Amino acid sequence: MYARAAVQPGRLEGIKRDVLWTREGREVVSVRMTEEEYAELIRRRGEGRGRFFDSGCASAQNDGETGGRRIVAAADEPKRSKYGNTRVEIDGKKFDSIHEAQVYDELMGRWMAGQLQVVMRQVPFDLPGGIKYVADFCTVDKDGRFEVLDAKSSITKRNRVYINKKKQMAAIWGLEIREV
Repeated sequence: MYARAAVQPGRLEGIKRDVLWTREGREVVSVRMTEEEYAELIRRRGEGRGRFFDSGCASAQNDGETGGRRIVAAADEPKRSKYGNTRVEIDGKKFDSIHEAQVYDELMGRWMAGQLQVVMRQVPFDLPGGIKYVADFCTVDKDGRFEVLDAKSSITKRNRVYINKKKQMAAIWGLEIREV
């Protein structure tokens, strides 16, 4: 187990640690210990998560059977997505966000009404340097016009990687990405 913590000097006596720096009377230390050593530290101190390790890298929980403690890593908790989106499923198809699912629903409505001939999802385009851009949707309307659509939020529109790929799509393929 590995943790980094800000503690008062002398608080972790007897524990193998490397002092990274000292600030305002507190040592910022790098601590390496086995699960057994961590459980012993918690048992000795009688304290739980957050008192020793401000980062909350791990917590100790009672295992219920032996009265001992076990380590539960933060990775066991559900991880929040990068942009706060919620994955959803419609018609057996999985979407990265509610917004993308709503765009799909709208496009399928237009397809059923006869305004669109073709609706495609997750269409890959090869770009120079082995880079791939995957469009959320591509459509062909009744006049035969091909359109690339991408469900974007105001935050993801500003993503530098996306902006570069959008420019490459225009330069290489001659296709403008419409953000919906």
